[in-house]
Amino acid sequence: MNAKDTRRTEYYSRIIDSLNQRETWENRQRLFYQARYFGVRRKVKPWPTAADLHVQLIDSAIEKLKPSFVNSAIGNDILSSFVPMRQQLTPLTVSAERWFDYSMRERTNFQKEIVSVIDHILLYGRGVAKIIWNEDKKRIDFEAIDPFHIIVPSYTKEFKDADFIVHIISTSVDSYKANPLYKQDEEFIKTISGKPSKSVGLRSEIQDEIYRREGITQEAENDRIILWEMYTPSEDGWKVETYSPLVVTEDVRKPFTLPYRHGEPPFVDFPYEVTGGGWYSPRGVAEILLPNENLLNKLKNSLSDYVELANRPVFEAQNPISLNTSNLKMQPGQILPQGLKPVQFSQPPFDFQKLMLEERLLSEQRMGNPDFGAGSQYQVSDRKTATEIQALQSQAAASGDLRNRMFRMGLAHLFKQCWSLYTQYNKKDLMYRYAEETGSMPPEGIHDEYSIEPKGGLDFINRQFALQKAVSRMSMFQNNPFVNQGELVKSVLEQDDPSLVRRLFQDPNAASGDQAEDQATEIATMLATGFPVAIKPSDDHKAHISVLFAFNQAAQQRQQAVDQSAMQVLMAHLQQHLAALEQVDPNTSRAIQKQLRDAGKAQMQQQAQQLPPEAMQGQAPAPMAA
Repeated sequence: MNAKDTRRTEYYSRIIDSLNQRETWENRQRLFYQARYFGVRRKVKPWPTAADLHVQLIDSAIEKLKPSFVNSAIGNDILSSFVPMRQQLTPLTVSAERWFDYSMRERTNFQKEIVSVIDHILLYGRGVAKIIWNEDKKRIDFEAIDPFHIIVPSYTKEFKDADFIVHIISTSVDSYKANPLYKQDEEFIKTISGKPSKSVGLRSEIQDEIYRREGITQEAENDRIILWEMYTPSEDGWKVETYSPLVVTEDVRKPFTLPYRHGEPPFVDFPYEVTGGGWYSPRGVAEILLPNENLLNKLKNSLSDYVELANRPVFEAQNPISLNTSNLKMQPGQILPQGLKPVQFSQPPFDFQKLMLEERLLSEQRMGNPDFGAGSQYQVSDRKTATEIQALQSQAAASGDLRNRMFRMGLAHLFKQCWSLYTQYNKKDLMYRYAEETGSMPPEGIHDEYSIEPKGGLDFINRQFALQKAVSRMSMFQNNPFVNQGELVKSVLEQDDPSLVRRLFQDPNAASGDQAEDQATEIATMLATGFPVAIKPSDDHKAHISVLFAFNQAAQQRQQAVDQSAMQVLMAHLQQHLAALEQVDPNTSRAIQKQLRDAGKAQMQQQAQQLPPEAMQGQAPAPMAA
């Protein structure tokens, strides 16, 4: 046996030991999977047709918690924020954020696979995402890996510090043959194909449980191939070896060293909770709530048993010898024989529904997702006050912040790996789309000197809650000279709909400049043609009147004569703006009219001082003073 075979055999023994050590963990995870989808069934029924019900507490909790994680990952307008660690223009950084967001959303399967990762986090307590560069498609590919398909030593805390990582790949024979990187010898394929067993790392009973839920018929014996993709650290990087656990010494794929510049294995883990234990210590929602669900199932079944006994009572006969029970039929209107009477059951000593409600409330508070209205379903006195609801909401928010903070740590790690792959492999396809515009990423903006964090922050997990905070903030700081009012308005629009910022927001100074430019164009048109220009409903009348004033003053300073017909058109246009302003702001309109009259009087007095008395006879007033 050569050195390679000896090394492979040693690793195989270590992997088998790790599998044996985690067998109890696998059985527990199988129980949690069953509890979520099927419920833990009754071991002994009091009679054959007794109820065996399932209260879907675990599944309900997972479905309630999942949206907050999904919104944290992909619910923001931009996936991540980039902070350059060197001097760089802001537009270049913004382009990097938008290009990365477009590449991740539109050119990868990230949005789909991250939802599967989140489901694994909540169910099993840990999710794993695999990130690889697909050279054929020139893109990043993501894969949400079931925790059952990852083997690491039990003392492992992070992937980068693992002694070895084994990714169990379960594939069909046809898919195996379609991969040109795999060994295609027919005899070898027959050797490595077969149903999963304990020696290959996939418990057949776990796979059977999944197939049973999905309604899939069991596979044939030789339709499945199990491969081990083993990652081991070395001086040159992570070495990748692919082989079958049934034939350890033969390579399915030629070994290679991972070429990624980030120097890490292509896996990112997302634990639901952080404890002092190893890889298998985090608990998921199923493990935390399983005792609560078992009690709810028991109460539900007991209630059903009581209803069954009450609706179908047991009879006792005072003279059983003369009673033929085979002729007895229970149906409406049936006359019972003499001496036969039902057995009266006493009322239960407690309220089943109230006990179930209390247990559900405790479990929801345990997960930090309480139902504030559940306590008022039966008694008005159970309704919570606004102060109690606010206190519960604060506790729930703190619990949610902790969970999402840990999730965002893993998400930041994933984004950094992805950006490193883009900087290494993709520097040509630089077009992107953001909102309703397209752009191009400058090549000089693609570098490794960025601090990358998921966008938004913990308060932005619930968009409705964030919108309420933004509206409250705007009400608090409106017209505050120490607060940028434009950015304050933007913060509200961003939480409502990020695309509204580009469509609705307009800088008042820029808008005033546009209005002034429009009025200057209108003046030039009226001077050149002598035809009137009608005002528009969207005009800023004060801005237009101000431009007309400025034009009049400039004409007087240059002593420029204006054609009387054109001046009449300008005056009519001015009066239209004053009349329109009167409808929306009467005080301002009257003040402007008074200013016009005063300016006209002052101009007439100035002309009277400069001209002889005979020249004043028949002198017309100043144009703009009319």
